[in-house]
Amino acid sequence: MGNFLICCLVLTTFCISSAFAGQCTKEDQEYADFWDNYYTPDGAYAYGLKIQQMVKNKDLQGIFSLVKGELTNGPRKKFIENKAFNDVFSNEWVKNVLSTKPSCGPVGWRGFMLGNGTIWYNQSKTGGNIVSINGAEEEIIEKSLVGWTIDKKVVHPSCFNDPWESRELAEMFSVDERQFLKTPGRFMGKPITDFAPIKASWCRDDDECADIQLVEELSQCNLGKFDFEDKDGGVLIEVIDEDGWKYQHKYRILSQFNSDKCSELAPDIGVECKESYLLSVSDYSGGSKGWDTSYGIYGLFDLPNFGNSIVPLIFFGKKNEAFNYLDTKN
Repeated sequence: MGNFLICCLVLTTFCISSAFAGQCTKEDQEYADFWDNYYTPDGAYAYGLKIQQMVKNKDLQGIFSLVKGELTNGPRKKFIENKAFNDVFSNEWVKNVLSTKPSCGPVGWRGFMLGNGTIWYNQSKTGGNIVSINGAEEEIIEKSLVGWTIDKKVVHPSCFNDPWESRELAEMFSVDERQFLKTPGRFMGKPITDFAPIKASWCRDDDECADIQLVEELSQCNLGKFDFEDKDGGVLIEVIDEDGWKYQHKYRILSQFNSDKCSELAPDIGVECKESYLLSVSDYSGGSKGWDTSYGIYGLFDLPNFGNSIVPLIFFGKKNEAFNYLDTKN
């Protein structure tokens, strides 16, 4: 009986290998070599077929079983819980996913795709997972406001700092950097007691370097009335530096956040949160990488010696993770 099972296993493996034989070329293997063979061309092709078969079968739960955690782009798992396949994906979407043959290799560092970027997925020798699904039914969380307005003025994009740019503060105040990058609000007031800008350690005295700061004093960053473009409900500005390089900065309100819950995210800051929002904050400096976007909750605090200031409180790796967090708090 044992020999029979072994024979069946060998035969099955042979049949699968034969089915994909000839689909991937020598060039595909050379490309895998270039990427240090973190995947196999035949395995990548087979995983793409697996996704397409689930799409063909309209297997909504099967598709999302291939998603680890939450999608970077696309519906939340909570959103599709009680929905049918046709509630989430259109016939045109299905046609698009099935219109292209799975690839034997990735699109550079971006990973693997189906349907000209409709589905993006990772694949390796140990397995795979879907990371983005574009073109699905949109989840409406809340009608977006165009800009955060304080005293009848729209807040300037420069008022929203990312702790990644201020991580030297973690070293200065002996704070765990990983926690600081994720939940900077919990360190405001204790042990970070000084919110004033600091000079970067790598900046020499004769260099012109921008100061490092996490908390933005509203009177300093909010430049009064300024021209901006309403970009999909977000505030977009364009800046050209002295060398002629063009940069774009954008933020968008994703949801209002309860001010009492906001205060809990900065328990040692010493004052109450006045208002708070979940934002997406994006920068674009050209190139193929595209927009660099972070998702975080920011609060407005009236800080001693600073006045009204924007304080970053907590950050999320994905927008869907941020919305899941709002569900737990609301």
